[in-house]
Amino acid sequence: MKKMLSLALALLMVLSLAACGGSGGNAPSSSGGSATGSGGAGADGDKPYAGTTISVVVCTSAFMDQLISDIPEFEEATGINVQIEQLQDAQVSQRVSVTCAGQSGDIDVFGYRPLQDSTLYINNGWLEDLSSYIEEAGDEFDYEDFFQASRDATSDADGTPYGIPYMTEREVVYLNMDLLEAAGYTEGPKTMDELLEMCEVLNDPENGVYALALRGEGNAAVTQFSGFLYAFGGDFFDEETKTALINTPEFMEAVKFYADLIQNYCPPGSINYTWTETSNLFCQGNVAMRIDCDSQYAYATDPDNSLIADNVGYSMFPATDEFGSTPFNITAWALGINPYSANKGAAWEFIQWATGKEQDVTGMIAGNSSARTSTWENEEATGAYPDELLDVIIETNANEDARSYDRPVMVEGAEARASIGELLTMAMEGASDEDLQAKAEEVNASVQALLDAE
Repeated sequence: MKKMLSLALALLMVLSLAACGGSGGNAPSSSGGSATGSGGAGADGDKPYAGTTISVVVCTSAFMDQLISDIPEFEEATGINVQIEQLQDAQVSQRVSVTCAGQSGDIDVFGYRPLQDSTLYINNGWLEDLSSYIEEAGDEFDYEDFFQASRDATSDADGTPYGIPYMTEREVVYLNMDLLEAAGYTEGPKTMDELLEMCEVLNDPENGVYALALRGEGNAAVTQFSGFLYAFGGDFFDEETKTALINTPEFMEAVKFYADLIQNYCPPGSINYTWTETSNLFCQGNVAMRIDCDSQYAYATDPDNSLIADNVGYSMFPATDEFGSTPFNITAWALGINPYSANKGAAWEFIQWATGKEQDVTGMIAGNSSARTSTWENEEATGAYPDELLDVIIETNANEDARSYDRPVMVEGAEARASIGELLTMAMEGASDEDLQAKAEEVNASVQALLDAE
């Protein structure tokens, strides 16, 4: 029902927004690079889509800037004209939803956030099946070069690819080596037990030093909590049976473990902190360890922002004996083709170029976190990364236990995430076990209802 309501709302928006005109009513054609788009005027064998103009909608961000600056090279090489529209993250999603719900060819290529958007887009038929495009592209494109976790994030449950990964993030441990070495440590915690032991030793609130910085604010906390959830054998829901797992013993054990870390070893006020606050705290030099995304390393190592820029270390997300190290390794952004586009062939040419090996290296040098194994093995591409962090990233990329999601991946994922955030907040505030379990049952029922509505 919720999916149908969402679709109805999107269709209503189509009628009210003149900006989303185009060839409404087009049905998606069969996939395939050669069968789904025609070349424009002057097309030839080397430039089969010369003269074609494609519309590309992506987010406004630093990691997209390099790609956009290189588009003239693509246009010269292919004869394809590219019209770029940059919007804020949520606006991109809205623009795509309105366009696709109206079956409009107004957009040809769009960026999307797999964790927020994939389920809705795939269920509603708003992403082109890329199987035949990838097959035709062959070894030169080398789809297998993308991390398995990233391929999973951009495919449906049957493994059918609907997008090409563009940007990734991983969960790592940041280390203030000055504080660690003063306490006799030379490396970060390898296990959850070691994490607790080190927290006990490093925590010194009387002198303004805290062992750990973690996100505590609702939605933001769910992301960081996910690695701990997987470490205790839990998950948000069972993918096969679509059964919510919020009230399980594994989930509750992880909730209490995470809440105890916040309460006992993090600075006061952490319950309200997002990644911004925890990053600032770590950079001020008063926190021994921080667990968060690897993409934030540049801030921690920038002398203009960080008092410990020259003394930052890194380690893998701590493991448990039973489940190993289970960090998230997520695909934050991907590129997809509008199934109602009249220019699918040209659209694929653009995606193939934008995510191809050569352009991927260029993007990585400029700061985009690649989803390709080969790029992370390219010394030119990784030159800006600290050696220790690079080792952790490469190990995480190869980690089969790493998860491709850091929140519930479902149509109403935002609503589910918010409900789980409420449960975490209660735990951090010191709610009793009885009250926590009652809240977990409530949240589980809510998440299950959302799953049942898909």
